[in-house]
Order: sequence, then structure tokens, then C-alpha cells
Amino acid sequence: MLILFVGLNFPSLAQSLEPIIQSIRINGQHQSFNPKIPLFLSALDDDLVLFFKPSTRTQYYFLLENYETYWQQSPYPMVRYTNLGGGNYILKVRSYRDGNFSKIISIPIEIENSLTEEWWFLPSVIFYSLLLLGAGIYFLLLYNFREKLKVETIRQKIASDLHDEVGATLSSIAIATRVVQKKWGNQANDLASILAQIKEDSEETIQTIRDTVWAINPENDSVEILFEKMRSFALQILTVQNIALDFQNEYHTGKLLKMSMEQRRNVYLIFKEAINNIAKHAQATKVSVLISQTKEGFKLEISDNGKGFNYQENYEGNGLRNFQKRADESFMEFKMKSEIGKGTDLEVMVFEV
Repeated sequence: MLILFVGLNFPSLAQSLEPIIQSIRINGQHQSFNPKIPLFLSALDDDLVLFFKPSTRTQYYFLLENYETYWQQSPYPMVRYTNLGGGNYILKVRSYRDGNFSKIISIPIEIENSLTEEWWFLPSVIFYSLLLLGAGIYFLLLYNFREKLKVETIRQKIASDLHDEVGATLSSIAIATRVVQKKWGNQANDLASILAQIKEDSEETIQTIRDTVWAINPENDSVEILFEKMRSFALQILTVQNIALDFQNEYHTGKLLKMSMEQRRNVYLIFKEAINNIAKHAQATKVSVLISQTKEGFKLEISDNGKGFNYQENYEGNGLRNFQKRADESFMEFKMKSEIGKGTDLEVMVFEV
């Protein structure tokens, strides 16, 4: 007997194997699901679990597009993903039983971008970092400027005090000594010699204070003023001794040279002592001074056509140790060459600080 069933529809094996979503949990909380609407997760949702209706002897295969490349096999009717980045995904699921695969079901998933995943996050971090860096540099420069301003104010006050108080007092002593010398005349030779020594010491101290005041005064912080003072001093000393001066300044006036106060002071004192030594001891008729620019700073050369001296024998007597000491204190190099009958050459290399 042949029995035919007409008009009846029996589900296919593929349909009976098709996975059916049983529940969804996001961060441990139950989530309703509409197949027509993508599953949405916020940026803070970092745990997604989907449960499917279990079936005996069934294997499950999962593939999350835009996250995985290969299908993942599992004997359990569930899939779990944690810490997914923001973006759009499609979860594909199919089951396998008795040598047959079910149809693939697709579940669209949308995950909100976190703050660090937004396109503007990195440019904003760079911008604010540069802004903070710029602000830091600005306040650092402002702080340094204020500190320099404080130092300059202190320097001005010290220069003013030295000039007004100490300088005035020593000048009064020198004047009083000259007055006493005039009144006593030659009546007391011993007293006259003492007064002469007081007068000489006072005048020398006054000159030293003037040089110190000039060096620490911030208004003189330029190489042009330094070179002009050197030229003026050399003319003043050498002209009285009928010694010709050839002063050449080849330093570019437009170049800014960073010199410390101590460096400027010691350059001037070395030059001053060298000119004084020539005037007193060299018996020269001509002095040449050359200031030339170097890559590191500038070079000062002083030469005379005087009688010269034995450098080794007269090292202590000519105060050359003082030259070397001042150079060592101020980041400078000092050289001297002298021969009897051939004059003396002095060279100072000044390095920018």
C-alpha cells in the first residue's frame, strides 16, 4: 500500500538545526533583542554573551566579522566576547549535527566608540600637550626674565652704593690727605711719606671701585661698550708716555655675544694691567691692539715693540700669575710670548658663555 501525504510541509533538517537565540546578556544584565535592529553596546559595555537554544549532539560555529578571520568551534550553545573596540560587527552563527550544517544566521552588532577611539582624540592630545609645553616654556622664560630683572636691580643698587658711599668716602680721604700735605709741607718728612702712601692707596682703591662699579652696572652689558672703554683707557695711559697706539676692532658690532659680568670684568682688568705694564716697564714706542671675532667668541691680542723680558725669570715679578688666574676664572685662554729686545705679545681667547 502506498500512502501519499499531500499538502503537508515538514521542516528540513537544515531548518531544525538553525540556532535560535535564547537570551543575551551585556555586562551581566539581560538584554532584549529585535532581529530587525542591530544589537547596540555602549563604550562602557565590555562583556557580551549570547545564549542559543541547546540541541543534543550539536556543534556550534561562530565568526565575528571585523574581529575574527576564522570560524571558532564550540560544543556549547553560547558565545562570549569581551573588550571589543568601537565599530560595526556581524556575528555569524551556524550549527552542525550528523554531518549536516545549518543555515548561517547573522546578528549585526554596533559598539559605541570610546573617547580614545574618536578621530579627534589624538589630535586633541597633541594640541593640548603642545599648549601645555608652550605654557611651561612661557612661564619658565617669564621666571628667568624676572630673576634676571631682580639680579640687574641688585647690581644697580650695589653699583650705586659703591659709587655714592665707598667711592665718596675714599675721595674725601684722598682730598683730606692732599690738604694735609700742603699745610705741613716738608716740615715732617716721616709724616709726609705716610700721607703720600695714604693718598696713593686711596686713589688706587678709588680706581678699583670705579672699575668694579662699571663692571657690575647692567647698562654696560655689551661688548661695544667694553671695547670702547678699553680703547679709551689705552689712549689715556699711553698718550702721556708718548707711546703710539694702533687699536683695531674687527668684531662685528651686530653680533650679540653672551658674556658674564665676571668675564667682562676680567677681560678689562687683564687689558688694563697689560697696558699699565707696558707704560711702566716696556720702554716701548708703539702698542698694537687687535680684537678679532672667532667662532667661539673673540680674541684679544696686545703687542708692543719694547725691550721685552725673559718670560721664565720674570714670571713672578711681572704679575703673570694674576693674568692666568683671571683667565681661568672666566672661561678664557691666556698666552704670552716675550723675548729680550723683541717686545711682548699677549693673547686672550674669550669664549661665549
